[in-house]
Amino acid sequence: MKVNRIITLGAAFILGFAAGWLVEGRHWDEFLSSYIPSLATLVAAFYGAKYAFQFQKDKEIEDIKNRNVVNGNNSIFALSRMAGKLAGFQKQIINPIRNSPAKSLEMRATNHLEKDDIKLKMEGLYFLLGTDDRNLLAEVMVEEERYRSAIDAINLRSQLHLHEVQPLLERAGFVQGGQYPFEQIEGMLGPRLYATIFQATDDVIHHVDATVESIKSVSNKLTASLKKQYQVKQLLALYCQIRLID
Repeated sequence: MKVNRIITLGAAFILGFAAGWLVEGRHWDEFLSSYIPSLATLVAAFYGAKYAFQFQKDKEIEDIKNRNVVNGNNSIFALSRMAGKLAGFQKQIINPIRNSPAKSLEMRATNHLEKDDIKLKMEGLYFLLGTDDRNLLAEVMVEEERYRSAIDAINLRSQLHLHEVQPLLERAGFVQGGQYPFEQIEGMLGPRLYATIFQATDDVIHHVDATVESIKSVSNKLTASLKKQYQVKQLLALYCQIRLID
């Protein structure tokens, strides 16, 4: 550090000058009154610069920590919203018909669900690459894609049910709540559409159930990582602990 070298050279010069002063037999008190204040000024300047540098360094470290914690909390909150949205669909649409043999026809179609209304800012989590939890970044990215795939599956099945299945059933005289053997329903829809709506319904249930659980797991991992890295006692995650999906 340049300031350190300047202070050292200045102190060496004054002390050397003092040694020469003593050799020549000149008065020590005159030296003290003339040169010691200069040495004290140099020392004060040195420590002042040193502590100012350390203060700035500590502040930068603290700023980085706070920024990482905020970004981590934002990601946890986004994951919580994703899980909550799917959990709401799970509770309202899937669970009432989950165990019904005719669930593929009984599951209600929904309006188009947006998948871009909740987004993760992945660049805010790049700090994880410098930690022992570097693989967690990829896990979070995967969860965002799983969420989007689940929404796609819901929308695809809803469109299929609204625009293909229902019109054919109505034209065939299908009455909601009536008792129909599966063979008769297959005859109304045709083998291709019959198989497609059954598969699409199973896909929706699988995607939603699995994604709700995996998002919850990764969110908990991210919470634990932030606590471990920064010894944070309270995180946003403690307040939005995905209770919507419990």
